[in-house]
Amino acid sequence: MNISEFIYQAVKEKMQTNKLNDSQSQFLNLFDISFKKSFDSFFKQLMLIQNRIEFNTRWLLKQQDIFMQHLKVPQTKEELNVSIIEHPITEKAEEMVLKDIRKMASRKKELEDE
Repeated sequence: MNISEFIYQAVKEKMQTNKLNDSQSQFLNLFDISFKKSFDSFFKQLMLIQNRIEFNTRWLLKQQDIFMQHLKVPQTKEELNVSIIEHPITEKAEEMVLKDIRKMASRKKELEDE
């Protein structure tokens, strides 16, 4: 093999190596772009779900807080010392309990009279 053939073979191998490197770099660029495109939509969906969960959690906590304040559920130790908190529900329940006690007392009295 003479020098010109050696140079020709070396240049040919170098060009093949460059083509292979170029094709590999192009493949990696395309892979990077396609991964970013596919991951962006997945990431956006994931963030949307996380935002919905956070919103729903905050919303439920706020609803529970408002509901508990509306019912005047004791929030401090001082409020726990009060036996009955004034509220229409507690008043109605008290009336119903007194009515039931009166009915039971009248039935008991009727049974004793017989």
